[in-house]
Amino acid sequence: MNSLVTADYRRIAKIKVSTPMHISSGLDLEHSLLDQVLKGDAQCGYALWRSKQALVVPKSATHRENFEQACDFCETQGWPVVVRSTGGELTPQNEGFINLSIVLKCKKNQLSIKDSYQVICQAIIQWLGQYGIKGSCSSIDGAFCDGEFNVVIDGKKLVGTAQRWKKITDPAVRDDGSDMALLMHAVILCDGDLPSMWNISNAFYKTCNLKPFIVDNKHIALSQVLNDHGESFVLKMLDSLDVTLSKYIDDFSDEHFK
Repeated sequence: MNSLVTADYRRIAKIKVSTPMHISSGLDLEHSLLDQVLKGDAQCGYALWRSKQALVVPKSATHRENFEQACDFCETQGWPVVVRSTGGELTPQNEGFINLSIVLKCKKNQLSIKDSYQVICQAIIQWLGQYGIKGSCSSIDGAFCDGEFNVVIDGKKLVGTAQRWKKITDPAVRDDGSDMALLMHAVILCDGDLPSMWNISNAFYKTCNLKPFIVDNKHIALSQVLNDHGESFVLKMLDSLDVTLSKYIDDFSDEHFK
């Protein structure tokens, strides 16, 4: 699915890509969604996508000692390293993960940091609830790219989140008083060999003379919770989340863009 829904006062972008892509293509898709809001083509929207196996690191990692050596080692193990422009910490990606990007138009100071993270976290928590899974937000010491707004299950990290804000510069797009575009991203650990991901992530840190801190039992995948796995399971979860998000973003638009 790749669509732009228009209904009088609202323009909503809805994108779903089920086939795993190179992580750089996924990031391009995310930026394209952001551009739709910045240009006024959409007021909000979401993209669901999957990535091929990779380690995504912030630009600051390129300044670490032995960075190139770490990249070469990970590459030989089947884990190419991709540098992103934003901050944060190393994040592994693989075909068993689901990426969710949400972008919306808003006014500066309209949403606090907590409120803005709740937009994406509550969408995921609502979806999990349909499977009888109780999710909440919490920091988890020992988790990859830890933060206050992980979505966790029974004290283990299931979802990592991040966000960035960008100023809307086009006066025509700002005519309703909105001057910011907010991009939120979540990576959902749906399936996959988690221990191998943490091992290669820690190896990258160690080679760069950084402390290897990621702990395996601080994480959980949906496949473990629902006792299912494989490509068909990931696709089923992707489609299910798409249905939930479509209604969620429609309701959000009705509330905020009348």
